Amino acid sequence: GYFTNFGKTFNGRHALDLTGGTSIEYEKRDNAFLRGELLTDEAMKEVSNATNLTQFSGTFAETGLLSFFGRANYTLDEKYLLGLSFRSDGASVFGPDNRYGFFPGGSAAWILSREGFLATSRTVSLLKLRASLGRTGNQGLGNYPYQSTYCTANYGDEPGYYPCNLGNTALGWEKTTQTNLGFDLELWNGRAAFTADWYNKSTTDLLLSRPIPGSSGYTSFTDNIGAMRNRGLELVFTAVPLQPTRADGLRLVSTLNLSFNRNQVTALYNDQPFSTGYYDMNRVAVGHPLGEFHAYKFLGVDPTTGDAIYKDTNNDGNITTEDKTFVGNPWPDYTGGLTTTLSWKRFDLTGFFQFSKGNKVFNGMRVFSDEGGYNYDNKFSDVLDRWQQAGDKTDQPRASFDGTSGARLISSRMIEDGSYIRLQDLTLGYQLPEAVAASMRLSSARLYVRGQNVFTSTDYSGYNPEVNSNGSTASASLATDFYAYPVARTWSFGIQAGW
Repeated sequence: GYFTNFGKTFNGRHALDLTGGTSIEYEKRDNAFLRGELLTDEAMKEVSNATNLTQFSGTFAETGLLSFFGRANYTLDEKYLLGLSFRSDGASVFGPDNRYGFFPGGSAAWILSREGFLATSRTVSLLKLRASLGRTGNQGLGNYPYQSTYCTANYGDEPGYYPCNLGNTALGWEKTTQTNLGFDLELWNGRAAFTADWYNKSTTDLLLSRPIPGSSGYTSFTDNIGAMRNRGLELVFTAVPLQPTRADGLRLVSTLNLSFNRNQVTALYNDQPFSTGYYDMNRVAVGHPLGEFHAYKFLGVDPTTGDAIYKDTNNDGNITTEDKTFVGNPWPDYTGGLTTTLSWKRFDLTGFFQFSKGNKVFNGMRVFSDEGGYNYDNKFSDVLDRWQQAGDKTDQPRASFDGTSGARLISSRMIEDGSYIRLQDLTLGYQLPEAVAASMRLSSARLYVRGQNVFTSTDYSGYNPEVNSNGSTASASLATDFYAYPVARTWSFGIQAGW
């Protein structure tokens, strides 16, 4: 890559900074994997020494990205700020006619605290208004998504190929346009600070897997098929309740951040909804949050028969797939974190809490562990509260080896509240005296003990409410727990040293 800068100040009032450049990225991957078992000698770990070759595979890929970029920043009297930028990117993962995307942006700010009416204020240390508008692109796709490709498929000992990916030469950039309005306020020389940002983010040409009839020989292909909007508010509060007069005095600093986001799908291909994720629990539909849970609505247990009762949404007298409805939102009402640091003399103690409120989680483990005994898996203790005789009032259907109680139907009964608060990090440190550090030939040394994932408070019955068995990169298959491994609690001891 190559870039150049130009900066100049005019008449002591005007400051201009320009940046421009270009870059080329090329990546080539060629991987081979072999796995052998039953080595003739454990000291000889080469695959050729294995009795059985149990697994082998290989992949290759080439990708490229050509970029041009530029930026201009202008400042007047160190109070009025204006910024303009652009990127033009060409990505090899897209079709020949849609490889290039243009992504401009602009921002403006006004530092009111430098105006005459606030410059001498003893209360307001900083007051800054901000606004920005810009567009970004997403090219997060696998290898060769716009091309029709073949995969290996041996028939006995005969090598062969089969078509495994349906190409789409019209595939192009996913584009997001975002507007931000915000301000920064600092009081009493930093004893208190408040930052607020409102944003409206509109994403078009979403890169999603579009389902198609299996009679075509494929079940889906990647396409730009929709649009989505995220709108929200982000707040950050910082306070210094205890500020010492001496450097080694007692000091307390706390920072609270809150985030409120509302998500909605605004367009799809022919406005046709589709399902994804484990058991098709996540639904993508216009007018609803992305990945909202879609299943049968559980109403309770019939106290006479012990059978599960489900909502007949179309009122046809039968419970069928047509009765599935939206039963929970995987997106939280708000999320946040609280960081507090207490320091005194050579000691410091820092704690970080994170929390989420209002998000729902699909506990997929209950498909096998809370289905009335239809499967042979171990059961959760909830089944001890099952219906056993006429008149019992419970939300656990009767046990039924043949599945006739309806407990095995995947429904809102398996959707749980995923709200939680977690002490994510707790660290206690001690700064060794300089003389002690010097005796160890160090300029500084700090001992510490640190705990991570110390404890979690939640009503969720699974291992971890902050979970997604579909993977952290899943775009629509959200908040699903299908035997996900629990998060480990970790304690560590160490020393931070400087030379």
